Amino acid sequence: MKKILTFFLLAFAITAANAYEENYWPRSYFIGAGMGILATTGDLNERPITVKDTSGNKMKAYPPDISLMGNPEFFVGVNIREFTLAVAFQYWKESQELVKLSTEESCRYWRLGFEFTYNFFWPDYFQIGLGGGFSYTSLKTENSAFNGEKFHDTEFMGSGLALIANVQYFFNNNIAIVPSVKFYRNWFKNVYTEDSENRDLDPYLWQTFISGSIALQFQF
Repeated sequence: MKKILTFFLLAFAITAANAYEENYWPRSYFIGAGMGILATTGDLNERPITVKDTSGNKMKAYPPDISLMGNPEFFVGVNIREFTLAVAFQYWKESQELVKLSTEESCRYWRLGFEFTYNFFWPDYFQIGLGGGFSYTSLKTENSAFNGEKFHDTEFMGSGLALIANVQYFFNNNIAIVPSVKFYRNWFKNVYTEDSENRDLDPYLWQTFISGSIALQFQF
């Protein structure tokens, strides 16, 4: 994680240095919100996970068998010349079927991401952005960990790297519509239940997320 954050800070520093040399700092800030669809596949969709509780007894955690779900997104950021730095937050909650079980339980997903993109054709009203990001993800499901007597909630936590492609079309100097596609490669390295508390996963659970959305952005 430290290496990823260092990369983004270095990229920002290089951008700032170049702008300073040219004595030219065109900046703008923006906020936005959008809605899309999230598709996912990977280790979470394949099997229950064996977890030891605080007494050393084994229990089963049943991940949600997610294939598609809604994906609202909220973001804020800054444009410095043709570069964009942003913080994005995704959140959704719906019922999902548990892996290897026929029951559905409430599942809550959220992701906090830090993103960096380069905008081709800047400063035109039509721009294409390509970049990457780093994010933290939480996936919590009710009544999905069985200790032999009753079910408890399960929360999987981890990080991910992203590839990002978007289009910004400005209707005027302030308002833009932004369709985007984000490809996340996520590794879940921790799981939490009431009986086991926080446990490291070995090996990590790898999951691929693909997000497609369209957002409205206000720039000032």
